[in-house]
Amino acid sequence: MSELRAHWTPAMRLRVSACLLVVLGLCAGGAHAHFSVDMSDTHKSRHGPGEIKSAPCGRPDSARGDHVHTYAPGETIRLSWIEYVGHPGYYRIAFDPDGDDGFRNPASIRPAGRACGVGEPNCGAGDFHNNKRVLIDDFGRHADSPNGQRYSIALKLPDVECENCTLQIIQAMTELDKAPYDPSAQDANDLYYQCVDLRLRRAR
Repeated sequence: MSELRAHWTPAMRLRVSACLLVVLGLCAGGAHAHFSVDMSDTHKSRHGPGEIKSAPCGRPDSARGDHVHTYAPGETIRLSWIEYVGHPGYYRIAFDPDGDDGFRNPASIRPAGRACGVGEPNCGAGDFHNNKRVLIDDFGRHADSPNGQRYSIALKLPDVECENCTLQIIQAMTELDKAPYDPSAQDANDLYYQCVDLRLRRAR
């Protein structure tokens, strides 16, 4: 087996990792993870790839994790993640300088690659950049469903010092069977969440 693994391509390794997550049941509430910071090469998320269903950071009553990444205020970092169960949609990235209570869901979704369905509530104009915490919105929009797609972005962090700051990534899925989008629902099928815990410190 080890001889076979030596010849695996990166794409093959990614598919095997995704299959193992499903087999081992590392997904809260029976839902399989659909995107993962941890499966890429830049950061570790607060709860890993298994818990992504509950706002704002994937797990109900989420608490700051053990993986805290330290940067300088205003630094530009590379942030990447893998969408290993593909869905049409896009991503939003937001930053809270003190905890994770300043994040806000989009109030409506503009679908990728389709029109709104008849009577589909909260579907229409995309509710982008709807509060000051949002850094990037409608990023990586795609109408197809590629498994194993890697997304990467050069992200300029806010020019503030903070010891308890959080970066949030939301995946907004927009295929019709994930609708109707309801931002008030506890377990809305349209949004998945991961958070990266940060501290921003100036050099002394």
